[in-house]
Amino acid sequence: MPFVDGDNTNAQSLNAREIALRLDPQRFLLSFFCEKNPDLRLLGRGNIEIHKLPPAGKTRSILREMMRGYDIIAYADYSPASYLFLHLPRAFRRHTKVVYHGEAPLAQLVNPPRMLQFLFNGIFPRCDAYTAITDYIARDLETRLRRKPIAILPVGVDTNLFTPPPGRYNNFPVIVFAGTLIERKGPQHLIDAAAKFPKATFRLVGAGRRGFEQLLQSRIKERNLKNVVIEGPKSQPELLEIMRASDIFVLPSSLEGMPKVTLEAAATGLPCIVFRDYETPSVVDGVTGFQVGSLEVMMQRLSLLISDYSLRDRMGAAGRAHVAQFDWDIVSRHWQNAYLEIAADRAR
Repeated sequence: MPFVDGDNTNAQSLNAREIALRLDPQRFLLSFFCEKNPDLRLLGRGNIEIHKLPPAGKTRSILREMMRGYDIIAYADYSPASYLFLHLPRAFRRHTKVVYHGEAPLAQLVNPPRMLQFLFNGIFPRCDAYTAITDYIARDLETRLRRKPIAILPVGVDTNLFTPPPGRYNNFPVIVFAGTLIERKGPQHLIDAAAKFPKATFRLVGAGRRGFEQLLQSRIKERNLKNVVIEGPKSQPELLEIMRASDIFVLPSSLEGMPKVTLEAAATGLPCIVFRDYETPSVVDGVTGFQVGSLEVMMQRLSLLISDYSLRDRMGAAGRAHVAQFDWDIVSRHWQNAYLEIAADRAR
């Protein structure tokens, strides 16, 4: 379901493309949607079909495609097309299994827009199979929504693309944040950190939402901070170069699943600071970085990393070694096995 336009930096779109490129072409026929120009890597592959959506009538086009009799509709989204498909009589849906991939705690849906809440309530309970990105998210789905995931399917990182630089030679550490610029992700706390550590440089990478980036810019201007910059959304190659030019990665969000950017940061040799609330397996506390329980501790750990080059170096190397198990070539096998199991269950 995620659109696969080449310039789409949405995590679900990036994940779907990486998985598609690695599924066995002798066993999987894949269909995707795009709005303008698809990821060039998907073109010319005999087992991948791409449907370019018209400027108007997207829901109708998507729904018509969903009704073609697929074995699996993956990455079910909160769209009108998904809602309509899942409310069709079973005879119209035929044998198609709709798979919900749990990637975040349900707490993220606190005070959602009314339409999003409506779509979620009408889509989630009607899916045919459920997976979770981590053990924590699996427990969350079971506890809150009484749905037991059939598999834990983590996301991955291309460790051949995301690699450390030959060395890091910044006179003062560069700290990077990457993610959507919204309050829940916590980029505002990096502005507080910039005021606390004036010799360090802070780079905020990501697209703003509902004008929150303008609020961040106002805070930077009000405090006359010269050591923090908002850089906007970046492509994967651009993000790679930013991470390779940085020294520490910080994600001050307490509501995540398994942040893809933490894998990418670790693969480039960056120690990571995250919150322990969501128990991500991408950061090993005290080894590849720190999992913290409060903003105060986050600042303490950041201060430690800023002042200790050798600690950054050791944790960065440990992070690179740790994420080898999450290379897409390995992770995609778990996705392949899960989809084959779902398809086999449909056949039975």
